[in-house]
Amino acid sequence: MIERVGTVSLFVSDQDRAKDFYTRILGFELRQDAPLYPGAENRWVSVAPKGAETEVTLYLPDQDWEHYRQTVGKSQALTFNVHDMSVLVADLKAKGVVFTQEPDPQPWGTYAMIRDSEGNQLILVELPK
Repeated sequence: MIERVGTVSLFVSDQDRAKDFYTRILGFELRQDAPLYPGAENRWVSVAPKGAETEVTLYLPDQDWEHYRQTVGKSQALTFNVHDMSVLVADLKAKGVVFTQEPDPQPWGTYAMIRDSEGNQLILVELPK
């Protein structure tokens, strides 16, 4: 039986820069930062919102994943549920985060879109109360 989503990969061009963005700017926890295997240049870097079960792996495409290089900097349809959108927006703007879509209230919730350090678009959603 499947229990939950374990990880979601987000393809990046610079793991250190991405790790800094997700931990320092978005406030995620660093869950792991280790070599993919002994002697590997690439690392398994995973982050998550505090207390979340699902982790985001900040994956640097290597020779085995070369076909994913084209997704770096493109929307990868990754959505984060948030609360208090207006406070979050003000905080992220103060930290220099680029918004590609200002908060837009819809019947299903309010959404906004930001760009991460690698150019990936991320969707923020505050569900209706």
